[in-house]
Amino acid sequence: MKPSPKHQAARGLAVVDIGNARIKWARVVEGRIAAQGSALHAGDFESGIDALAKGLPGTVERIVAANVAGPAAADRLAAFARERYGIDVELVVPKAEALGVTCGYREPSRLGADRWAALIAAHALGRASGAARPVCAINAGSAYTLDAVDAGGRHLGGLIFAGPRIAADALARNTRRIGRTAAAQGMPIGVDLLGKSTDEAVGHAAMLGPAAAFDRAVRVVADALGARPAVYVAGGDAELLARWLETQAEVRADLVLEGLTLLAADPPPVPTSASE
Repeated sequence: MKPSPKHQAARGLAVVDIGNARIKWARVVEGRIAAQGSALHAGDFESGIDALAKGLPGTVERIVAANVAGPAAADRLAAFARERYGIDVELVVPKAEALGVTCGYREPSRLGADRWAALIAAHALGRASGAARPVCAINAGSAYTLDAVDAGGRHLGGLIFAGPRIAADALARNTRRIGRTAAAQGMPIGVDLLGKSTDEAVGHAAMLGPAAAFDRAVRVVADALGARPAVYVAGGDAELLARWLETQAEVRADLVLEGLTLLAADPPPVPTSASE
């Protein structure tokens, strides 16, 4: 059977998500994520590129990437792609409309590329059952974000919170006696939500803040649209955050890579200078 044009376009395709602290990648085979991997890069992007090089052996004909780690990270990825494969990286830049999703930002390019890819994937999942429904895409990385899309693909906007590590570090820097504390891992039951030590008080609050806000945001979206949205949680802290949510949610840790795969199957974007 001859491959479809969409699958032909995906031959030799790799998708890469450069977050603030971690780089993730995957090969795309037959329009689906196949071999994938990730590595921490915060403070040492070369180690992330080394891990990517080991994780993508063989031929790569296209790299479609979302980058929120700044120009230096994008430039290094671009140099790697040219040196290793002789290709330019296709950096995803959010725009007014793509794949049935209309961006709600007044300046679409100001929306994080990872959030754009995640909500593209979430909207596609919301339509997969045949009856389109609103969705909320949550990214739980260094920052915790939520974006909502109605059943028709209209992006309603989003929320951005400091992740628990950033929140705890901010308290350590700006107070005299709290000091550094670790983010909570398990979800306390009942009144154990209230910490019995400074570590617990800070750690629980750092998780409860965004989790409770996301629960409320999902209820607001449901009330406004008259339909309960499907909620998808992505990112390195996806499993952790999902345990803190009262909202029913599906963990899809690689939602950004899923969205990049969908965007890559669309007409390819014009290669973008990594420094732009």
